[in-house]
Amino acid sequence: MLLTAVALASAAALASAASTSPVFAICDLPGPNIGTVTQQNIEWKLERYEHNPATYQELWPDVETLLSLLCTDPELSYAKNRYVAGDVDENFAGAGSRSAAVLSMNAMHHIVRGTCTDRFRSDKARRACHLAIKIMGSATVKAADDMKKYIQRIEHLLTVCTTYLIHGGKDDGGEDSLAWRQITTALALFALCAFAAFNAAVRGSRRDAPSRKALERHLEASHDNVRKPITNLFNEACPGVNVSGTQTACFLAIATVGAWKKAETMVPCFTGTVFEASRSDLCSVHRNRFYKIPAQSWYLLVFILHFGLWLPFVAPLLGPVRYLWGTRIASGLAYHLFRPDSATWFGCNFLYVRLTSDDYDALKEHLKGPHYCLDLYDPNVLALIQRAAQNGEAAGHVEFLETLFSKPANYHVKETWA
Repeated sequence: MLLTAVALASAAALASAASTSPVFAICDLPGPNIGTVTQQNIEWKLERYEHNPATYQELWPDVETLLSLLCTDPELSYAKNRYVAGDVDENFAGAGSRSAAVLSMNAMHHIVRGTCTDRFRSDKARRACHLAIKIMGSATVKAADDMKKYIQRIEHLLTVCTTYLIHGGKDDGGEDSLAWRQITTALALFALCAFAAFNAAVRGSRRDAPSRKALERHLEASHDNVRKPITNLFNEACPGVNVSGTQTACFLAIATVGAWKKAETMVPCFTGTVFEASRSDLCSVHRNRFYKIPAQSWYLLVFILHFGLWLPFVAPLLGPVRYLWGTRIASGLAYHLFRPDSATWFGCNFLYVRLTSDDYDALKEHLKGPHYCLDLYDPNVLALIQRAAQNGEAAGHVEFLETLFSKPANYHVKETWA
């Protein structure tokens, strides 16, 4: 299961132990499941702020540092995906496609638990844990009545975050600070969950009175992250009933696994591939699927990159590790590709293009081992993708094509080949 896989990998993925740490016992933290808890709306948060602005303003430097760690740091921004998706009690579902959320009630709860648990293994986690507890006052629950107070403290942390994003983040000249711009840009690249993301209009906002209202509306809204539905594309290309469909089709797939800092901004971190697969290939949940089916092998890589984990590059090691992950990850691709209209899987957003056989053959020659990836910085690959997009049908986050065809400074590619 995802919980087991992420929990086992978390210790190995994070950095060395820190020398100092907030003092409390791990057993005094509340458990993963705090129920279906809804945070207060924006209007309530802003009323609290306007009643006593100084109380929140004095915490803005701390929350800016905390959000920078969670949204822009190359270690913790990926570790937080593990915290949100993998921190669950047995028999409870994880965050799934909301694994990249930051500012929802349950996401922040899991992040607090994760950073506090990992504070002895990572300087970044220790720092985030310290900042969260400083803002909240405490993260422990030692009695039944303490749970209500704990939820109120998470609400306070979220209120400080929200008021910072709306009213704070200014430099001495009154302009948006570099940290604020990076945080909001990164949030816009994450999967969407309640208050988790900011869209391009918010990133470009100068936050005068009208734009502040637009930001408030965006924070309160649930944004539809499906640009063009992918379900029809895959159902038409790969007909059948899940494991019984044998007709194959060719696809280009590009996914964002997170955000990456380039110069003074945050850009999407891409990985891409091409594959020929049937419905039964894509819907398989057999434990050897990551080892036997190239398309599934690439989806495992997407999962690994998104959660900040690791896969070997040496074939004798890679095969057994792929098989092991097949026994750990229970979720398959059927729900993502064939059932509801969703362009997100485990917090990663996807673009798909159905390929002609000629375009597939041309792009296949550029796949790099051992993870079946395309070098999206290669001009020859980009030229072939542009031709394929003109010849084929695109679905999902089709705006990725514009990003790829602009310039390499607008995106990052994780090198996953030896």
